[in-house]
Amino acid sequence: MNREWKKWLKLGLLLLSIQVPAALGNSQTAFDTFKVFQGKWAIQSAGKVLPIQMTYVVGSNASIVTEQFGRELSVFYRDGSDLVMTHFCNVGNQPRLRLKEASPPGVLEFEMFDITNVKDADAPHVQRIIYRVTSEKKMDLEIIWKKGHAEESEKYTLTRI
Repeated sequence: MNREWKKWLKLGLLLLSIQVPAALGNSQTAFDTFKVFQGKWAIQSAGKVLPIQMTYVVGSNASIVTEQFGRELSVFYRDGSDLVMTHFCNVGNQPRLRLKEASPPGVLEFEMFDITNVKDADAPHVQRIIYRVTSEKKMDLEIIWKKGHAEESEKYTLTRI
C-alpha cells in the first residue's frame, strides 16, 4: 500500500469518527485530525485565492501541531483531557482557546478561555475559531473576532495542495 493512499485512508477513518458527536468531543480524536492536516493548504476568501498558504506541521515528538497562517502561528496540544490552541496573533496578543465538547458533527470549534498581552478587555482579539471539515481535501475556517461588545467574522476555504 503506497504512503499517499495510507494517508487518505487514515484521514477518511478520522472523518468518519468525527461524524459521531461524542467522538468529536474527544480531544484525542480532534488532535489526531489536526495531525492528518499536515502539509500545505491554499487559502481562499471572498472567491479569491490568497497569496499565502496554510501549513500544518506535526512536531515535538508528535505532541503538537503547528498551524502557520501567513505570518501568524497557532499551536495545538493536549492539556489533560482538553485540546488547547494558543494563537500568536498579528495584533500582538495570544489568545488560548479550548475545543468545545458539544460541537456539531464535522465541526471543531475552539473558544477563548484566556489571553495574554491585551491591555484592555475591549481590545480586538480572537474569540472563537471554527473548522468545518468537508472532505479530506477541503475545510472551511471561520475566525470570530471580539471588538468591544461586537463580533466580526472572517471566513476562509482551505484546499489541500
